[in-house]
Amino acid sequence: YGVGDLCSITEAVWVSPDGDDNNLGTSVSEAFLTIERALEMIAPEPNNIITINLTGGSEAEPDIFAPSTTGEIFPIYIISHINIIGQGKEATIIDAEQIYGVIYIHNCKNNIISGLSLTGGGTAIDLYFSDLIIEDVSINNNGMVYNPNTSGSSGGGLSSFNSSANLYNVDLINNYSQDYYGGIAINNYGILAQPTIHELYNVNISNNICGEGACGIWVEGEELSLIM
Repeated sequence: YGVGDLCSITEAVWVSPDGDDNNLGTSVSEAFLTIERALEMIAPEPNNIITINLTGGSEAEPDIFAPSTTGEIFPIYIISHINIIGQGKEATIIDAEQIYGVIYIHNCKNNIISGLSLTGGGTAIDLYFSDLIIEDVSINNNGMVYNPNTSGSSGGGLSSFNSSANLYNVDLINNYSQDYYGGIAINNYGILAQPTIHELYNVNISNNICGEGACGIWVEGEELSLIM
């Protein structure tokens, strides 16, 4: 939880390319600069889910959260009981700039990602023993040739391992991997495997590339449900 337990920010916070990590973070005018700082400063609980709001620009000039614009460090490790909410797919963009994966969600519960685009990562979302809602999100142009020093995986849009995810109004376009999936990989196996559910509604999966397997959706394992 970083210093959130001490600072005890228990309300919604804001992050903006025009912000400052020394700000209070609790309004647009006092926005933090980086998502990393917001995660350090909040103290979410199961009965108090905290929203990290990302500001948005226009389609022509979106707000971009990236190493070159805000100094964001990737991958962004999400913690339980938080939502990351942008202002629209064209208005708010998180771009890892091919440095690493975009968002890692490991052993987490009660998370929503909404209203933004995820791009430029090795893998856009790495989901591991977690549950997640993704809505109104564009996952595009993620993937790179595997490099153990720079990428946590070999690329692709969404990698879900022993996890559950609901996707609503999501685009998975132009993602690539040198392995067995480009768009979505769903794996559920191992001695700790538990029943998982993935629900996809109004999801556009197109132009994803992979080295082998199913480039759109790859499903492997048991005790999993895929609802489309």
